Amino acid sequence: MFEKILVPLDGSAIAQGALPCVKTLARRFGSTIVLFHAAEAPVEPRGRRQKEYAQETMDHIRSLAKEYLSGVAKVLRRQRFKVEVKVGLGGVARSITDFAEAEKVDLIAMSTHGRAGLARWVLGSAPDRVLRHAQQPVLLVRPTGETPVDAKPYPLKKVIVPLDGSRAAQAVLPYVQEMSKTLKLEVVLVQVISAETTVQFTPMGPDTWAVPTDVLQRIDVVASGYLAGVGKDLKREGVPVRWDVLRGTPAHRIVEFARETPGSMVAMTTHGRSGLRRWVLGSVADQVVRASGEPVLVIRPGAVAD
Repeated sequence: MFEKILVPLDGSAIAQGALPCVKTLARRFGSTIVLFHAAEAPVEPRGRRQKEYAQETMDHIRSLAKEYLSGVAKVLRRQRFKVEVKVGLGGVARSITDFAEAEKVDLIAMSTHGRAGLARWVLGSAPDRVLRHAQQPVLLVRPTGETPVDAKPYPLKKVIVPLDGSRAAQAVLPYVQEMSKTLKLEVVLVQVISAETTVQFTPMGPDTWAVPTDVLQRIDVVASGYLAGVGKDLKREGVPVRWDVLRGTPAHRIVEFARETPGSMVAMTTHGRSGLRRWVLGSVADQVVRASGEPVLVIRPGAVAD
């Protein structure tokens, strides 16, 4: 399924945060790890001298990038991984998605932070743009510090799958099923029921309304039945699975649940209910990516696992 995994790096140990999880996947799937750096010109050259200087600068940047990536590749090859090194030209996000499409990459895996941990990539920068435009699944890891190249593989044991009852949210299930079988993972299905809802009582603006306890109990029963149905389908395919209905704010409870589940990965889609409301950017998937200390695999509903 993940025959080729693209790993964008910027030369910092912070950006190497995705490597432990990539190693876990690559080891079991026999994946080729493609280390990638996008060399972006700092300014648009004008005149012959500026163009010559810009060309010299880009050649130098490409040389440094290739040297850095080759060093990372050398360490990974010693750990018996198949590795390729590629340097692209142009804007970071565009270079990543163009390369992934041209080279038929199966997964893009990247850290949510880059250079020195000071420049956040999420929101208006590389990971967000990649999530918006990439056709491939995107694995995002929020590093807690610098990650050495020779770091051990991530001890992945469970995959948490947030669902909301929509087909769009269930688009992640084929990937989850294949990962569970290949990596021997337990699947944990969750649905979060909010105890509050926002309603427009007056023209002055929306207000928060607490959902009555009896209504919550009925919703819990419906959600439990839905998750049980999905779980039984997975069990018939030989997937170890359990499910749980959670209460609270969706993103917060998903992150909290993941933190309470050691060795877990969250796998979810970029769209929810009816496939029309985007989860990314200011909604559930984006909030989970921002706050989760666990890896988050994000799938576009239109993607299909091979």
